[in-house]
Order: sequence, then C-alpha cells, then structure tokens
Amino acid sequence: MTKAELRYLVSEVAKEVKEEIEVGEDRFGAFHSLHEALAILREEYMETEAAIFWEAQKKGDVNLIRKEAIQVAAVAVRLAVMLTPTDRAMRKEIDALENAERQVD
Repeated sequence: MTKAELRYLVSEVAKEVKEEIEVGEDRFGAFHSLHEALAILREEYMETEAAIFWEAQKKGDVNLIRKEAIQVAAVAVRLAVMLTPTDRAMRKEIDALENAERQVD
C-alpha cells in the first residue's frame, strides 16, 4: 500500500469513526465516568474479539470485524476526548462551530 493510499483510507475510516462517535453521543450522551468508558471500551473490544475468533471464521465476514473495529476506535476517541482539557480559546471555537451547526439545521 502506498502512502497516498494509506492517507486516503485513514481519512475514510476516520469519517466512519466520527459518525460512530456522533451516534454514540446522540444515543447515550457523554460518559459519566472513566469506569463507564472503560466498561464500554471493553465491551466493544470483546465484540471485536468474538467477531475475529468466531463469527467471521464461520461466515468469512470481514465486514463484521471492520464494523466492530470502528466501534472500538469510536469509543477510544470518546475516552480521549473526555480526558482532553479545553481552554477558553478552544471553547470560543467550539461555540462558533455549534452556532454554525444550529444555523444549518
């Protein structure tokens, strides 16, 4: 795989991870604690493991493994975001983005 192909595929997968993050946030809201985040990350990991070792072996379904891997990535990013401090400058940018989204809706 070339670097250009890798960059392209990473960009495409990142879009899917972002969509999954939004689904998780809309459906369940923010994590209430690190323990909750860890539990959900572990659950998604276990589903990925099961897909790799059992389900995909039977059906040969790599799409299921890919879907589970994207869910693991989404939960891991949500955890990283939870642990990322925000400062006043960043808050202004976030507020501006939220206002722009409201105007589009």
